[in-house]
This record gives sequence, C-alpha cells and structure tokens, in this order.
Amino acid sequence: METAMTVNSLATIIAVHSALEDVFSRLGALCARPVEELHQRPDYPGAWTVSEHLEHISLVNHYLLLTIGKGVATALRRARTQPIPPGVSDISRLAPIADPDAFTWEPPGHMIPSGTRPVAEVRAVFNAQQARCLALLEQMAMGEGRLCSFRMSVYGLGKLDMYQWLFFLAQHGFWHLEFLARRGTPG
Repeated sequence: METAMTVNSLATIIAVHSALEDVFSRLGALCARPVEELHQRPDYPGAWTVSEHLEHISLVNHYLLLTIGKGVATALRRARTQPIPPGVSDISRLAPIADPDAFTWEPPGHMIPSGTRPVAEVRAVFNAQQARCLALLEQMAMGEGRLCSFRMSVYGLGKLDMYQWLFFLAQHGFWHLEFLARRGTPG
C-alpha cells in the first residue's frame, strides 16, 4: 500500500514540478521581451499591458505562497504523527484555471498591478518564487502535501491539498500566458 501511495505521490509531484518549471520558464522568456512591447497598452478600456500582467502574476504568487507555505508546514508537522491518506491528489480538476474562457474572475484590489514595478524586478521575483515553489514541493516528497487542505474559492474548487495549491499557482500563470497569446503576445 505505501509503495502505491509513493508512486501516486511521485506522479503528482512530477506533474506539479513540470508545470512549475514550464510556467516560470515561459514567464521568464516573456520578461525578456523588448521593453516597448511589454509596456504597450492595448487599445481597449481597462486593458493591462504585458508588464502589468507579469506584475499581477507575481502578486498572486506572493499571496498564494503565503498560504502554501503555512499549509506545507502544517502537513509536515502532521506527517510526524499521521499516516498519509490513501489516494492521489487530483490536479486534473484544476485544468480550467488555465483557460481564459472557462470563467470570469476579477482579482481583488491588492492583486491589481500598479504598473510601476520594473520588469527586471518582477523577473527576479519570479526566480525567487520558482525556487520557493520547488523547495516546498521537495519538502513534500513522500506525499505529505495531502495531509493539509485549505479552501479555494476560485471556480468553486473547494478544498485543495498543497500539491493542488502549487498546481493552481502554475495554472494561474498559464491563464495569463494563454490570454496574452490570444491577444497576440507570444509567450
């Protein structure tokens, strides 16, 4: 039984790791685009520039990582006295989070970009966030992330374990990359 859980946890960990590597790589490449492209405002009311999308993603990641960090600490503490529950962390139910057509959701005020952060600073933040995500994932190498779940209100997702929270973070970045691609910005 433990071998099956470890294999299932390993598959989840690999998928989450891959998604994090991919999204941060693509965000880094987008940060490297010409400055004039990053600051060009689309010609419709309320549209964000690419640099504002990048800043927003970094803000969302910041707040998600506060929750994820607390959850991982709780999960690791619980792992000292509790068995890891059977089953797998279902990250497939988070697929709609990367689809701009799946639902509408307005970001809270504290996650709206100021438009004043230099892209180089945002890129440095992304590098630190990627390292933090991967370190948290590594700490949960034996399935411990299933020992703590927090409620996620977005898209009515309900309780998500820590692997799902990390995958949500990646999916949110993919949402913006897809949105920008549809708008004509390669990323």
